Amino acid sequence: MKRIVIVGAVFVVAVGGIIGYGVMNRQSGQASSSTVIKIGGVFDTSGDASSYGKAEQDGANFAIKQINANGGVKVNGKSYKFKIINKDAKTDNTETASVTSNLINNEKVSAIVGPVITSGVQAAVPVATQGKTPMISPTAGADNITIQKNGKVQPYVFRAQYKNSFMGTKMAQFATENLKAKNVVIFQDNSSDYGTGITAAFKKAYKGKVVDVESYQEGSKDLQAVLTKIKDKQFDAVVINGYYTEGGAILKQMRDMGINVPVIGPDGIGDPKTAEIAGNKNTSNVYYAAHFSVDAPATKVATPFAKAYKKAYGKEPSQFTALAYDSVRMIKAAIENENSTSKAAITKGLANLKNFEGVTGKMLIDKDHNPVKSMVMVGMTDGKESSAVVVK
Repeated sequence: MKRIVIVGAVFVVAVGGIIGYGVMNRQSGQASSSTVIKIGGVFDTSGDASSYGKAEQDGANFAIKQINANGGVKVNGKSYKFKIINKDAKTDNTETASVTSNLINNEKVSAIVGPVITSGVQAAVPVATQGKTPMISPTAGADNITIQKNGKVQPYVFRAQYKNSFMGTKMAQFATENLKAKNVVIFQDNSSDYGTGITAAFKKAYKGKVVDVESYQEGSKDLQAVLTKIKDKQFDAVVINGYYTEGGAILKQMRDMGINVPVIGPDGIGDPKTAEIAGNKNTSNVYYAAHFSVDAPATKVATPFAKAYKKAYGKEPSQFTALAYDSVRMIKAAIENENSTSKAAITKGLANLKNFEGVTGKMLIDKDHNPVKSMVMVGMTDGKESSAVVVK
């Protein structure tokens, strides 16, 4: 009889301890597993795309902190908190596929923000599709990443930035209407669809004459021979369709040779490293396609975001930071619109997203999972942003 009483007492104490722990856990504000929505972050924080990846990781982390601090995600009257699990894809396609698989199969995330660049998204698509996990890339721009080979939409792939053909078209519009450029020379990175795709769209939309198109490979540093070839031709502007690494090198060599016409580029040169490579004095009369500018806020939420981010990080948010920030908020909107935290509901919510007020613009997601919104062209003087105009 004593044994029974003792065992019973121990059981009561144990149960009381468990109940007490549950109360303490709730009182401490720590989210239990049932109130956590895991988000995977696939960002290139090392390798050639690390400048983009680090900025995007900061943007996603900042969005998570703000959302959680403001009450989290509301579903059926219940508050959920986001938890982000970040992985470095190392600007390597094999690593990208591997970390995406880890996030889906081991970490059991409900959605993924990333990857950063087009080739990374293409490497991750089969993994996300097999795991039926929605994936929203902040910055991959190739037209075909959301479309299957049979022409149907990739069911689990979305993006926050507009596609490259849209960017090339708007760059051509800016060259014609704002710069009044009647003749241009184009440099394109032909080692990826990024450079060639933007060039094709630019040429199709441009109202003036394309005097010459010169190609270079990723990693090219010395463009002296090509620049000498085009120096004596008649042109009003130069278009550099590529990333900041080679774009900065071309810009420096251009200016050193006395080619001082306006330079137009896509978002790939819209990074502080362009001026670091070219030199501040050479980075004037330069314009790049952007998704966000502090000087040209696209919506009423853009300025408060920029101020809060600067207070938290001590610097202005870049367009890549802003796109990743919007990507997380788009997932939140999808969850709340569908009133469900399931992966299927998030996928459906993203596909049906309308009237979303992001810091990069008010947008809707079209039938091909691309955002429909306006574009900003940012001007640079002495390596600093000096102007911004919305191209509608």
